[in-house]
Amino acid sequence: MLNNRVRFGNMKRVNRAVWALSVILMMVLGLVLAGCSGSSDGADGKEESTYSKIVAIAKKGRSLADVKDELKDAGFSSSDYEVKSDTDKMVLRASNWVVQSVEDGDKPVINVRKASDIAQEEEAKKVAEEKKAAEEAAAKKAAEEEAARKAAEEQAAAQAEAQRQAEEAARQAQQQQQAQQNVHYANCSEVRAAGAAPLYQGQPGYNGKLDRDHDGVACE
Repeated sequence: MLNNRVRFGNMKRVNRAVWALSVILMMVLGLVLAGCSGSSDGADGKEESTYSKIVAIAKKGRSLADVKDELKDAGFSSSDYEVKSDTDKMVLRASNWVVQSVEDGDKPVINVRKASDIAQEEEAKKVAEEKKAAEEAAAKKAAEEEAARKAAEEQAAAQAEAQRQAEEAARQAQQQQQAQQNVHYANCSEVRAAGAAPLYQGQPGYNGKLDRDHDGVACE
């Protein structure tokens, strides 16, 4: 009976030890898994942080040489990023290249263009803008000159029309005067027969001889 109790006690102690060991193993396994997960997250965070830091330094328009120096000072090596030219040419002398953009990926890519190409493009753009401005100025001047020419033509035409009307009025007045001079009545009987009586001074056919009282009205 005593031996049975001893064996039972020993079994209980063994079971407790096994349970405690299982608990310890589970805790260790959990820590290991958590550590692996944290390491993976840390790697992702490092990659994202690397890209953001490179983007902050490699800004558009900056010299590649200056960017590489700053990246080196920030702890980056040439293996942390890639440099790619717009023409796929090999980038040998960094000072000749200018940053255009940064692409994300397994390894950030710094896209660059030759400074000389950018200068030529800007010069060509400037020349084109100056040419366009000169053409617009010439077109504006031509339009102003054309408007002035038309205004002068219209003014000359108006003056010519006014002169024509004045000449026409003078011609009609002369014709009327000549008509008045051509009309002649021998006596008031002819005036009355022509239905022109009485005749007022200034009318065709008026004659002082027909105006006996000289009051400006003949053949009353």
